[in-house]
Amino acid sequence: MSNLFVLKEQLQAFYAKYSKGIDKMIQLLLAFIVFYLINSKMGFMETFANPVVTVVLAVICAFLPCTFTVIAAAVLMLIHMQALSMGVLLVAAAIFAVMLIFYFRFAPDKAIIVLLMVIAFCFKIPFAVPIAFALTSVPTCIIPICFGTIIYYIMTYLEVSSTVVTGADGITGQMTLFATQVMQNSEMWTYVASFAVCVLIVYTVRRSEADHSWKIAMAAGAVADIIVIVAGGIALNIQFPYITVIFGNIISVILALILEFCVFSVDYSRAEKFQYEDDEYYYYVKAIPKVSVTVPEKKVKQISKRRHDRKEEGEENQTESKAEHPKPETREGKKTEETSFIPGMTEELLLAKRLQEEIDLEEIIKKELQDKEEKNRN
Repeated sequence: MSNLFVLKEQLQAFYAKYSKGIDKMIQLLLAFIVFYLINSKMGFMETFANPVVTVVLAVICAFLPCTFTVIAAAVLMLIHMQALSMGVLLVAAAIFAVMLIFYFRFAPDKAIIVLLMVIAFCFKIPFAVPIAFALTSVPTCIIPICFGTIIYYIMTYLEVSSTVVTGADGITGQMTLFATQVMQNSEMWTYVASFAVCVLIVYTVRRSEADHSWKIAMAAGAVADIIVIVAGGIALNIQFPYITVIFGNIISVILALILEFCVFSVDYSRAEKFQYEDDEYYYYVKAIPKVSVTVPEKKVKQISKRRHDRKEEGEENQTESKAEHPKPETREGKKTEETSFIPGMTEELLLAKRLQEEIDLEEIIKKELQDKEEKNRN
């Protein structure tokens, strides 16, 4: 387990170092997936359904706030609707205008939730987004969750029933049919209700002082999702894919556990409770320490050669240097020891010379010691 915490600390350090680039890459990926889904489900305008346009739009939105990505997705949908029907365009424009008004009023910094909801619905795990943001955010995240759900059902309806809408009589008939089918979709509103209940339950439970409150909140939110959807299906006579709903909630809980490990790792075994008071209040405090580990630092150990090996190399280099650069003899016939720098001599030769001097010094000391021992014996 400690290895996982070490990995977590390393990933957090890596993200802290390259956070700007990572955020832009994530935003680019989300924008590309959303634009791709819109073009694949509503590709009525062939010019904008081109993959090149998708990539260009994603790259542009990656350098802008997430709010611009949501607006660009809405505009792209309206362009495809205009190619399909003017009545559909008018109704969708009114719905998007209401969404943006409430969105900018209550949740201007939660644009990423709208994008994630659309993607999560396509991957059959829409419950992961309400649970995750209820754990890390505030209940106002219900608003972008609802918007993302409505946008997904608009895309799905036009993908399946585009011919039915265009077959209606006149613009008024198209507007009435489209508005009725979208705004009176019982399945969509059942999902919206389940997400709202899930967010409120998860948020309330995870803020409690109970041990393992986050895990309890995840389980409670998943159970609430299933109960609301089953109850809505029975009451409204809707055939939900219950197996998909159950497995989707299980996968959502697993993803939420990973999220908890990343952002809320605490050690409940070392929890402490404190009680103190002042002139006006009594205070009851529960302190739970965070799990933290020290990331081991990499140490580079330099392995040097043994002294004996260095001496042998020094002797060889000294022999070569003597052969290449013979020393001049003095008048008495002895060779002078050169201490100055010889042109062409490298650092290795100088090192060899110093080693040779040390060896000669050791031999002299040994010889003096032997002479003293012989005198003492005599």
